[in-house]
Amino acid sequence: MKAILAIAERDFKGFFGTPVGWIASCIIFLVAGLLFFIVTSQLLARGQAVDPASEILSNLVGFLNYINIFIIPIFTMKVITEELASGTYRLQASAPITTWEIMIGKFSAITGYFLVITCCMLIYPLFVFVFSTPDLKVIAAGWLAMLLNSAAIISISMFIASLSKNAVISYLGSVFFIILFLFSAYITGMPEWYSKSVNLLELGNEMTRGIVKTGSLMIYVSICGIFLFLSRMILESKRWRV
Repeated sequence: MKAILAIAERDFKGFFGTPVGWIASCIIFLVAGLLFFIVTSQLLARGQAVDPASEILSNLVGFLNYINIFIIPIFTMKVITEELASGTYRLQASAPITTWEIMIGKFSAITGYFLVITCCMLIYPLFVFVFSTPDLKVIAAGWLAMLLNSAAIISISMFIASLSKNAVISYLGSVFFIILFLFSAYITGMPEWYSKSVNLLELGNEMTRGIVKTGSLMIYVSICGIFLFLSRMILESKRWRV
Protein backbone atom coordinates (compact mmCIF):
# COMPACT_ATOMS: atom_id res chain seq x y z
CA MET A 1 0.00 0.00 0.00
CA LYS A 2 2.88 2.38 0.80
CA ALA A 3 4.39 1.72 -2.63
CA ILE A 4 1.09 2.50 -4.36
CA LEU A 5 0.70 5.76 -2.44
CA ALA A 6 4.32 6.75 -3.11
CA ILE A 7 3.99 6.17 -6.86
CA ALA A 8 0.60 7.90 -6.97
CA GLU A 9 1.89 10.91 -5.02
CA ARG A 10 4.99 11.28 -7.21
CA ASP A 11 3.05 11.14 -10.48
CA PHE A 12 0.20 13.31 -9.17
CA LYS A 13 2.61 16.05 -8.09
CA GLY A 14 4.37 15.70 -11.43
CA PHE A 15 1.19 16.67 -13.27
CA PHE A 16 1.03 20.00 -11.45
CA GLY A 17 4.78 20.48 -11.54
CA THR A 18 4.85 20.58 -15.34
CA PRO A 19 2.90 22.62 -17.91
CA VAL A 20 1.01 19.49 -19.04
CA GLY A 21 -1.35 19.40 -16.07
CA TRP A 22 -2.07 23.12 -16.13
CA ILE A 23 -2.59 23.34 -19.87
CA ALA A 24 -4.94 20.33 -19.83
CA SER A 25 -6.97 21.81 -16.95
CA CYS A 26 -7.20 25.17 -18.74
CA ILE A 27 -8.51 23.47 -21.89
CA ILE A 28 -11.09 21.48 -19.92
CA PHE A 29 -12.33 24.51 -17.98
CA LEU A 30 -12.38 26.69 -21.09
CA VAL A 31 -14.51 24.16 -22.94
CA ALA A 32 -16.73 23.56 -19.89
CA GLY A 33 -17.18 27.30 -19.34
CA LEU A 34 -18.18 27.93 -22.95
CA LEU A 35 -20.56 24.99 -22.87
CA PHE A 36 -22.09 26.17 -19.61
CA PHE A 37 -22.67 29.63 -21.09
CA ILE A 38 -24.28 28.18 -24.23
CA VAL A 39 -26.54 25.76 -22.33
CA THR A 40 -27.69 28.33 -19.76
CA SER A 41 -28.35 30.87 -22.53
CA GLN A 42 -30.56 28.33 -24.29
CA LEU A 43 -32.39 27.51 -21.05
CA LEU A 44 -33.08 31.19 -20.37
CA ALA A 45 -34.23 31.73 -23.95
CA ARG A 46 -36.64 28.79 -23.81
CA GLY A 47 -37.88 29.60 -20.33
CA GLN A 48 -38.98 26.02 -19.78
CA ALA A 49 -39.65 24.63 -16.30
CA VAL A 50 -37.04 21.87 -16.44
CA ASP A 51 -34.32 20.82 -14.00
CA PRO A 52 -31.42 23.03 -15.17
CA ALA A 53 -28.82 21.00 -13.27
CA SER A 54 -29.75 17.82 -15.14
CA GLU A 55 -29.58 19.50 -18.54
CA ILE A 56 -26.29 21.24 -17.76
CA LEU A 57 -24.71 18.03 -16.47
CA SER A 58 -25.89 15.93 -19.40
CA ASN A 59 -24.32 18.38 -21.83
CA LEU A 60 -21.11 18.74 -19.81
CA VAL A 61 -20.60 15.00 -19.35
CA GLY A 62 -21.47 14.20 -22.95
CA PHE A 63 -19.08 16.78 -24.39
CA LEU A 64 -16.25 16.18 -21.90
CA ASN A 65 -16.31 12.48 -22.78
CA TYR A 66 -15.16 13.47 -26.25
CA ILE A 67 -12.59 15.94 -24.91
CA ASN A 68 -11.13 13.33 -22.54
CA ILE A 69 -10.48 10.99 -25.47
CA PHE A 70 -7.80 13.44 -26.62
CA ILE A 71 -6.55 14.68 -23.22
CA ILE A 72 -6.24 11.54 -21.08
CA PRO A 73 -3.74 9.77 -23.43
CA ILE A 74 -1.31 12.65 -22.77
CA PHE A 75 -1.16 11.65 -19.10
CA THR A 76 -0.87 7.91 -19.67
CA MET A 77 1.83 8.60 -22.25
CA LYS A 78 3.70 10.65 -19.64
CA VAL A 79 3.57 8.13 -16.77
CA ILE A 80 4.03 4.93 -18.79
CA THR A 81 5.42 5.41 -22.31
CA GLU A 82 7.96 8.08 -21.39
CA GLU A 83 9.13 6.06 -18.40
CA LEU A 84 9.58 2.98 -20.57
CA ALA A 85 11.60 5.04 -23.06
CA SER A 86 13.75 6.84 -20.47
CA GLY A 87 14.46 3.77 -18.34
CA THR A 88 12.65 5.09 -15.26
CA TYR A 89 10.39 2.04 -15.32
CA ARG A 90 13.50 -0.16 -15.14
CA LEU A 91 14.27 1.34 -11.72
CA GLN A 92 10.71 0.82 -10.52
CA ALA A 93 10.65 -2.76 -11.80
CA SER A 94 13.88 -3.57 -9.97
CA ALA A 95 12.45 -2.34 -6.66
CA PRO A 96 10.76 -4.80 -4.27
CA ILE A 97 7.26 -3.93 -5.50
CA THR A 98 4.84 -5.76 -7.76
CA THR A 99 3.68 -4.72 -11.21
CA TRP A 100 0.16 -4.42 -9.79
CA GLU A 101 1.37 -1.82 -7.30
CA ILE A 102 3.02 0.16 -10.08
CA MET A 103 -0.10 0.03 -12.26
CA ILE A 104 -2.53 0.89 -9.46
CA GLY A 105 -0.28 3.74 -8.33
CA LYS A 106 -0.18 5.29 -11.79
CA PHE A 107 -3.90 4.72 -12.34
CA SER A 108 -4.63 6.37 -8.97
CA ALA A 109 -2.45 9.37 -9.85
CA ILE A 110 -4.22 10.07 -13.15
CA THR A 111 -7.66 9.38 -11.66
CA GLY A 112 -6.81 11.66 -8.74
CA TYR A 113 -5.93 14.47 -11.14
CA PHE A 114 -9.27 14.15 -12.93
CA LEU A 115 -11.04 13.80 -9.58
CA VAL A 116 -9.75 17.26 -8.68
CA ILE A 117 -10.85 18.62 -12.05
CA THR A 118 -14.28 16.96 -11.68
CA CYS A 119 -14.76 18.41 -8.19
CA CYS A 120 -13.88 21.89 -9.43
CA MET A 121 -16.37 21.60 -12.26
CA LEU A 122 -19.20 21.09 -9.79
CA ILE A 123 -19.29 24.87 -9.64
CA TYR A 124 -21.29 24.87 -12.89
CA PRO A 125 -24.32 22.78 -11.83
CA LEU A 126 -24.16 24.23 -8.30
CA PHE A 127 -24.34 27.74 -9.76
CA VAL A 128 -27.96 27.12 -10.73
CA PHE A 129 -28.87 27.16 -7.01
CA VAL A 130 -28.87 30.94 -7.40
CA PHE A 131 -31.90 30.68 -9.69
CA SER A 132 -33.62 27.40 -8.73
CA THR A 133 -33.54 24.38 -6.42
CA PRO A 134 -32.15 21.48 -8.47
CA ASP A 135 -32.20 17.87 -7.31
CA LEU A 136 -28.97 17.11 -5.42
CA LYS A 137 -29.26 13.43 -6.37
CA VAL A 138 -29.04 14.37 -10.03
CA ILE A 139 -25.94 16.47 -9.37
CA ALA A 140 -24.30 13.64 -7.40
CA ALA A 141 -25.09 11.10 -10.13
CA GLY A 142 -23.75 13.42 -12.83
CA TRP A 143 -20.55 14.01 -10.86
CA LEU A 144 -20.12 10.25 -10.47
CA ALA A 145 -20.68 9.80 -14.23
CA MET A 146 -17.87 12.24 -15.05
CA LEU A 147 -15.48 10.46 -12.70
CA LEU A 148 -16.34 6.93 -13.85
CA ASN A 149 -16.12 7.84 -17.53
CA SER A 150 -12.70 9.35 -16.92
CA ALA A 151 -11.53 6.25 -15.02
CA ALA A 152 -12.69 3.92 -17.81
CA ILE A 153 -10.91 5.95 -20.49
CA ILE A 154 -7.77 6.11 -18.31
CA SER A 155 -7.64 2.33 -17.96
CA ILE A 156 -8.06 1.82 -21.72
CA SER A 157 -5.38 4.39 -22.50
CA MET A 158 -2.96 2.83 -19.99
CA PHE A 159 -3.23 -0.49 -21.82
CA ILE A 160 -2.27 1.08 -25.16
CA ALA A 161 0.49 3.19 -23.55
CA SER A 162 2.10 0.06 -22.11
CA LEU A 163 2.55 -1.41 -25.60
CA SER A 164 5.05 1.11 -26.97
CA LYS A 165 8.05 3.22 -26.00
CA ASN A 166 7.27 5.74 -28.73
CA ALA A 167 5.29 8.70 -27.39
CA VAL A 168 3.66 9.59 -30.71
CA ILE A 169 2.55 6.01 -31.39
CA SER A 170 1.30 5.72 -27.81
CA TYR A 171 -0.81 8.88 -28.04
CA LEU A 172 -2.25 8.30 -31.50
CA GLY A 173 -2.80 4.61 -30.77
CA SER A 174 -4.66 5.42 -27.55
CA VAL A 175 -6.91 7.99 -29.23
CA PHE A 176 -7.69 5.65 -32.12
CA PHE A 177 -8.36 2.62 -29.91
CA ILE A 178 -10.58 4.57 -27.47
CA ILE A 179 -12.65 5.94 -30.35
CA LEU A 180 -12.88 2.46 -31.88
CA PHE A 181 -13.85 0.96 -28.52
CA LEU A 182 -16.57 3.51 -27.76
CA PHE A 183 -18.10 3.61 -31.21
CA SER A 184 -17.96 -0.15 -31.76
CA ALA A 185 -21.27 -0.16 -29.87
CA TYR A 186 -22.91 1.39 -32.92
CA ILE A 187 -21.64 -1.16 -35.45
CA THR A 188 -24.51 -3.02 -37.07
CA GLY A 189 -24.72 -6.64 -36.03
CA MET A 190 -23.01 -6.28 -32.64
CA PRO A 191 -24.69 -8.28 -29.83
CA GLU A 192 -26.96 -6.20 -27.62
CA TRP A 193 -25.05 -7.07 -24.45
CA TYR A 194 -21.81 -5.84 -26.04
CA SER A 195 -23.34 -2.61 -27.32
CA LYS A 196 -24.74 -1.81 -23.87
CA SER A 197 -21.46 -2.69 -22.14
CA VAL A 198 -19.10 -0.51 -24.19
CA ASN A 199 -21.45 2.40 -24.78
CA LEU A 200 -19.99 4.60 -22.05
CA LEU A 201 -21.50 7.67 -23.66
CA GLU A 202 -25.03 6.41 -23.09
CA LEU A 203 -24.24 5.10 -19.60
CA GLY A 204 -22.97 8.54 -18.62
CA ASN A 205 -26.06 10.25 -20.04
CA GLU A 206 -28.32 7.95 -18.00
CA MET A 207 -26.50 8.86 -14.80
CA THR A 208 -26.78 12.59 -15.48
CA ARG A 209 -30.56 12.10 -15.39
CA GLY A 210 -30.24 10.60 -11.92
CA ILE A 211 -30.49 6.98 -13.08
CA VAL A 212 -27.76 5.00 -11.33
CA LYS A 213 -27.97 1.26 -11.98
CA THR A 214 -25.91 -1.44 -10.32
CA GLY A 215 -25.31 -2.96 -13.75
CA SER A 216 -23.87 0.31 -15.04
CA LEU A 217 -21.50 0.59 -12.11
CA MET A 218 -20.35 -3.00 -12.65
CA ILE A 219 -19.68 -2.26 -16.32
CA TYR A 220 -17.39 0.62 -15.36
CA VAL A 221 -15.61 -1.53 -12.75
CA SER A 222 -15.25 -4.39 -15.25
CA ILE A 223 -13.79 -2.16 -17.97
CA CYS A 224 -11.25 -0.69 -15.54
CA GLY A 225 -10.38 -4.12 -14.15
CA ILE A 226 -9.97 -5.80 -17.56
CA PHE A 227 -7.76 -3.13 -19.08
CA LEU A 228 -5.67 -2.70 -15.93
CA PHE A 229 -5.13 -6.46 -15.90
CA LEU A 230 -4.07 -6.37 -19.57
CA SER A 231 -1.74 -3.46 -18.81
CA ARG A 232 -0.25 -5.39 -15.93
CA MET A 233 0.34 -8.42 -18.17
CA ILE A 234 2.14 -6.29 -20.76
CA LEU A 235 4.34 -4.53 -18.22
CA GLU A 236 5.05 -7.78 -16.39
CA SER A 237 6.41 -9.23 -19.63
CA LYS A 238 8.70 -6.18 -19.91
CA ARG A 239 9.72 -6.19 -16.27
CA TRP A 240 13.17 -7.69 -16.83
CA ARG A 241 13.77 -6.62 -20.43
CA VAL A 242 12.87 -2.92 -20.61
